[in-house]
Amino acid sequence: MFKIPLRLKPKPPAPDRLESDQPVSDQPAADVPDDREGVPFMGAAAIALGLLGIFTKGYIFVPLAFICSLVALFLGHVSWAFVGLLLAVAGLLTSPVLLAMIGISWLLP
Repeated sequence: MFKIPLRLKPKPPAPDRLESDQPVSDQPAADVPDDREGVPFMGAAAIALGLLGIFTKGYIFVPLAFICSLVALFLGHVSWAFVGLLLAVAGLLTSPVLLAMIGISWLLP
């Protein structure tokens, strides 16, 4: 089995040794961002907007949570995107306005 990267820009594999046969240092390169630097912004935004969609105006925040979750998914933050999608679905199911929009949409030609 092989790993399928879930990013639009996968990180290049790190070489074990440089061309001069010196061991590579443990510090990351300056031009390669490190994913362990903190909380991913799009994933955190998806979760926050999903929670806002549940507890406040769902017709505003639920679509934004879906969009942020998809962006976080394409950026490679799969667990954050999954939680954001779950909260967005929960916000959709608890919003009477969105449920009415979905229910009334069958009337449109």
